Amino acid sequence: IIRNMEQEKILKFLQKQFPNQEIIFIGSGSDSTAFKIGNRVIRVPHKKDNAALYLHEASICNAIKKYIDFDIPNITIHNDEILWIEHKMITGHKWSWHKFMFHPIKQRNLAISLARFMAQLHSKNVADAVKKAKHIKNYEFTYIPYKKVSPYIEKFLHKYQIDFFHKNYAKIIYKNVPDSDMVLCHLGIKGPNSVVDENGCISGVFDFCNAGIYERWRDMILIYLMAGPGLYRTFCREYKRITGIKVDTARIKDLAAVEFLWAKRWYHNDKLVPLNDIFLKKNIAGAMARFHRMPKFMKWWWYFIQ
Repeated sequence: IIRNMEQEKILKFLQKQFPNQEIIFIGSGSDSTAFKIGNRVIRVPHKKDNAALYLHEASICNAIKKYIDFDIPNITIHNDEILWIEHKMITGHKWSWHKFMFHPIKQRNLAISLARFMAQLHSKNVADAVKKAKHIKNYEFTYIPYKKVSPYIEKFLHKYQIDFFHKNYAKIIYKNVPDSDMVLCHLGIKGPNSVVDENGCISGVFDFCNAGIYERWRDMILIYLMAGPGLYRTFCREYKRITGIKVDTARIKDLAAVEFLWAKRWYHNDKLVPLNDIFLKKNIAGAMARFHRMPKFMKWWWYFIQ
């Protein structure tokens, strides 16, 4: 589904730009719609205001190229009849967190290569290069202020639970973070945004539109939530071996508990759009279980007693 532009209009434009070439629809994400034409990826934003987002992504990729051994896109921005970007397709194999469940060698390779990529991405050289780059978008906040979502949160909680939730949420998102832990984070390392080689090693990463300077542990939330425990443990060991920095697993668990309140999830076209009750209730239950330092499976207990 293309949100703010008719698919027919986009296809006609692309057919004019790339005559006699097959145009393959790849998919539509939160910010843009993607097509494959030959060995190129073409992305069209859902709204023209996303030009700033594209400039941000291109600036980050250009700034970090010499510090990253992995394949990342070289983005060209066009503003003709419509706004669009193109880059050479990052080649490799699709993967998912559970695809290598019964392939321990590939699973280990995935964990090690993920740690290696993040170690490079989180280096001081990369952070310094990004801070000096032009067109970098500085987000006003990473998590949404509690007062904006309190009406949607509090309807699932008893009176005595509301203050408890607010206190713990504020404690997590407003924690003082050392400057050394403010690094460039991708914030979306998963199968749809990267590819692997035949051995299961990450070979290329793309979709840096949400990347920015954040607390390093935020980049590891998806690995904690989605990967199996073996892959996660291998990743943590390898990241420490490369960087000398011990992974703060407790902090990652705290951040994972409130990740559903990341501001980007709550805004569509710069307007607050509350998420559905089932999603909220499930994630509030998980957060409360973590706030009480209960095992992760206890979130279902919190879910059903509400």
